[in-house]
Amino acid sequence: MVYALSALAIIAVLAILYAVVRSWLKRQPWTAKFFAAIEPYELALFKKSETILVGRLLWVGGLLVTSYDFIAVFASSLDLTPLTTRAFDALHVPPDMRILALTAFISALGRFINWLRQRTTKPLEVVAVAEKDMTREVAHALLAAEVFKDEAVTAVQQAAKAT
Repeated sequence: MVYALSALAIIAVLAILYAVVRSWLKRQPWTAKFFAAIEPYELALFKKSETILVGRLLWVGGLLVTSYDFIAVFASSLDLTPLTTRAFDALHVPPDMRILALTAFISALGRFINWLRQRTTKPLEVVAVAEKDMTREVAHALLAAEVFKDEAVTAVQQAAKAT
């Protein structure tokens, strides 16, 4: 049980790290083959959107916590305190600061989601276009949409300065 939860925690941390560096990695020429290979999985799991990836991690994490709480009612001997104690001990968090550290982590995760949302500039349907579906017409339409978006942002910024 401890190994399974540790593996899930490692996967979650790696997925969050991936969400942070994904846009940078996509710009690197040496990662083109990697992203071509995993594109179907990205489309299926999170529609190639870092915000949805982090949201789904929270969703799955909440589902796991809820499942644990449900099972704990029937299996009273199931106690994850040793696991959380080991995690906080490994991070050198003093016992009296552990609740604060947990809430700070949740706050930081919320801030991270807001940061991802601010970076979002395209509708999900545009982000989730598979490379195999990128025809000349689709590319032209996406370019036109980007130009119109930039014009709209400029108009809104100028209107905000005028007031």
